[in-house]
Amino acid sequence: MTHLMSFISVILLIAVSSASFAGEPTFPSPLPDKLRVCADPNNLPYSNKDQQGFENKIAEQLAQYFHLDVEYVWFPQRMGFIRNTLKNYSDETGRFACDLVIGVPTQFDIAATTKPYYRSSYSIIFKKDGPLGAAITQQDVAALPDTVKQSLSVAAFAPSPAVTWLRDNGFKGNTSYFRIMNGDAEDYPGKMVNRVADGEFDMLVIWGPIAGYFAKSNPDLAVISMTSEGSSVFDFPISMGVRYGERPWKKTVEMAMDANAPQIAMILNDFGVPVVEASSAPLGGDDDD
Repeated sequence: MTHLMSFISVILLIAVSSASFAGEPTFPSPLPDKLRVCADPNNLPYSNKDQQGFENKIAEQLAQYFHLDVEYVWFPQRMGFIRNTLKNYSDETGRFACDLVIGVPTQFDIAATTKPYYRSSYSIIFKKDGPLGAAITQQDVAALPDTVKQSLSVAAFAPSPAVTWLRDNGFKGNTSYFRIMNGDAEDYPGKMVNRVADGEFDMLVIWGPIAGYFAKSNPDLAVISMTSEGSSVFDFPISMGVRYGERPWKKTVEMAMDANAPQIAMILNDFGVPVVEASSAPLGGDDDD
């Protein structure tokens, strides 16, 4: 009887081990020793050094799936970001500084991009108790009387699709434009939302994830996700970025994205990121990877 029980135990152990092995995914490329992520140290809601952004949380989710630790390479996401991170090869270490950017436009031209994992749009953000409080759509904003429009203090970032929309809809003379990227590494676009909350501006047009994140913690603010109008496109897909020529690694990342899609969607929702359906014609995909 003892021998029989021992035999059964061995068979069960082999069965469990085989099932566990069979359950482990086979990746198109070898995994690195760490998931090295290129990120901005001060750019909420995306990322910061305290790892409080939604891209930090997505990186943690992917690392958990790969059974790897996350290692960050920090650099302000401005001019030179990709050159100093994703494409920064070291003869001393024999590798690139980092291997993955969690969020880049799908039509990025200086890195290969995965398939999109969310789509967002430019948004209009304003105080609920202000002169725009009754607006529900961008058409409501555009239909405001000229006297009301000209009484508003408006802010937007340039260049962006918002510039043309504001000029075409009667806000040309009372809009202050700001650069989305400047030389101050301590500055980030999200600070502009606080200026709306403080009453300095009545209306701000800004990329949706920024609007949604800061509005979520400020119930006095309302957000309208913009939809494309003719040739004016306001919604864009977002992908992850890898180096050109590393197709197996790109496919491996996409496997992880698929396997963790529900968790990624939950993270985006938790951070108030407006996720929208396409309201514009899709552009060509990234074929050179």
